[in-house]
Amino acid sequence: MTETNEIIKNVSLSTWDYISPGFEIIYPDSSFPNMIVADPKSSYWPYLRAEIPHSWYVDKKEPFIGFLNRDEAHILYNTALKFAGKKALEIGCWRGWSACHLALAGVELDVIDPVLAKEDVYESVTTSLRLANVLGSVNLIDGYSPQKVEELAKQLQRKWSLIFIDGDHEAPAPLNDTIICEQLAEADALILFHDLNSPDVTQGLDYLKQKGWNTIIYQTMQIMGAAWRGNVEPVKHQPDPKINWNLPEHLVDYSVSG
Repeated sequence: MTETNEIIKNVSLSTWDYISPGFEIIYPDSSFPNMIVADPKSSYWPYLRAEIPHSWYVDKKEPFIGFLNRDEAHILYNTALKFAGKKALEIGCWRGWSACHLALAGVELDVIDPVLAKEDVYESVTTSLRLANVLGSVNLIDGYSPQKVEELAKQLQRKWSLIFIDGDHEAPAPLNDTIICEQLAEADALILFHDLNSPDVTQGLDYLKQKGWNTIIYQTMQIMGAAWRGNVEPVKHQPDPKINWNLPEHLVDYSVSG
């Protein structure tokens, strides 16, 4: 494993697949045969930071919606390693790339996403998770949050230690997702966000900050963030030194990791 990780690190440093130093590295690409690198300028979403040159991955059947890039996926994976054996929740999994990284870290994962009601998407996600040998630790649920989150928590008598919110990015959805997740998080818990370049998504992180949670921002292509309370800590991240990073105005009051 050490030798494999070292090889991957050397590859990542010679391409735009940047990964923060100090992270444990995995490379589940073979489980996602439809994943390709695409031009972010082809995306219609106004908050995609297309000027950041890191590789932008998509499913070739839906080339306008991106996955977490390599660095973001490793923030997710290395955070989840701290919660191995504990319950985790993901809101929004798209084609399963982020769910795979969470499950490979050893969490018991519940995934809620309305797109799972589509037969082709469900088949794609289950196939990828099966190829990665993690399907048995992932509970896939088609449905809409926050209603489905509350329903699942009651049904399973469950709270979650790690939560990843990457669902509907239009207000008030991120805030509503965060409100229910805050209620159903364990006393020692961490909540991760993706796409904080959008002010709508940041409403969720703002809410947790106002509720007294600790917060940190990760400078990545789409900007990730973490909020935590109790006896847990976020991972430390070093932004790519080759990039002249900036923050949108709605994030300037947050601390940035590294």
